[in-house]
Amino acid sequence: MRVLTPLSAVAVAVTLLLSGCGESSSSTAGSEFAGGNGTTNPTTPTTPTTPTTPTSFDEAALVANLVNNVLTPTLTQFDQFARAQQTQIAEYCAAEKSQSDTAAALHDKAKDSWRAAMVGWQYVELMQVGPLLENGEALKNNIYSWPAGGALCSIDQDIVYHEDGFINGDSSKPYDIKARTSDRKGLIAIEHALFSTNYDHSCSFANEALAPWNSRTVEERKVARCEFAHTAAGDIVVNSAAILARWQGDNGFANQLINAGSSGSQIDSAHTALNEISKALFYMTKELKDIKLGEPLGLFTNSCGSNICPQDVESDISEHSKENLLANIRAFKQIFTGEGSSTDNTLGFDDFLDAEQGSDVKQRMLTGLAEAEAALLAIDGSLKQAVENDTAAVTAVHDKVKNVTDELKNDFINKLALELPQTSAGDND
Repeated sequence: MRVLTPLSAVAVAVTLLLSGCGESSSSTAGSEFAGGNGTTNPTTPTTPTTPTTPTSFDEAALVANLVNNVLTPTLTQFDQFARAQQTQIAEYCAAEKSQSDTAAALHDKAKDSWRAAMVGWQYVELMQVGPLLENGEALKNNIYSWPAGGALCSIDQDIVYHEDGFINGDSSKPYDIKARTSDRKGLIAIEHALFSTNYDHSCSFANEALAPWNSRTVEERKVARCEFAHTAAGDIVVNSAAILARWQGDNGFANQLINAGSSGSQIDSAHTALNEISKALFYMTKELKDIKLGEPLGLFTNSCGSNICPQDVESDISEHSKENLLANIRAFKQIFTGEGSSTDNTLGFDDFLDAEQGSDVKQRMLTGLAEAEAALLAIDGSLKQAVENDTAAVTAVHDKVKNVTDELKNDFINKLALELPQTSAGDND
């Protein structure tokens, strides 16, 4: 499996040549964060208190850098990857339909375009604020519904419905991907359509529309899958554009964050804005540590009961799980260090920790991130293979990630007077 070649190119591309600036104001962040009884309880959500020792750290400047130098470039870069994916899949479909000699090569390029889009999205996964959380995360789920989506039978049904032009033989129900549930589209559906080498459907029972599928030629099924993937890719572009529309502009959420505390923002302070951004980092606790690593390792109930379960890794069809994890870790580091599209401004949470006598916390977190990345890169082959054949190596990644999340849930939020998200309130792991 190619791990570094496609990933390294995408990782470089994510660092856009953009720069940003924003309004700044002084703030008074606390050097310690205590609960109502003067003690710290990392398992109970709390509200930041007024600091006892004011500092001059500029929280507004930190917000502006994270928005302009990290968050906005990441969303913009994914949008570019999404559009490239749609174009590349269209070229593959045309070649497959005409049975061109170039079809196999264009199929590989289409899969590479999916890999690039997936890596770009895995950066976004660590930056879920504003429009990505609105309306029950509808826009986000339309692009990537993991871990809830991905039932292959449902996707196979939609491939046929898409080809027929209506739902399950009912001409009164025209097929419209925008109206389909998120588990039947997005990056997960495209992965199945492009990467699955078993061309039979995945349903235990085939309805009337799906019944003829397995008796058709492989070439016909390839074309049907590809054309569905192209439509799904177009829907991703539409949803990505909708996210950017809500993010950018004078009334966009980016400006709400940057101008927090002013009359033009609904966010009452730069500290509250920072709190919204910091909550996104907790993706590393549940989704990355517990679901992407813990469940396949059998640390939690999984589809194999509570045993080692290789098929429960993310992106198992493409065996792209390791690249996803690496993108998550690197995205976390970008937010933590403020090192994004511009090297002229690297103001990050690490600098905030320095200002709040938390340099030791900063160093432990940076060390943990480096060790987690190194442990991941040390795995030979795919994560799916390693879960089954080198469980100790995957466990090492889990343990290194846990070192970071333990710091995140405790000393990080305490030093910076930030809130523990409700989703992490009961996490004692």
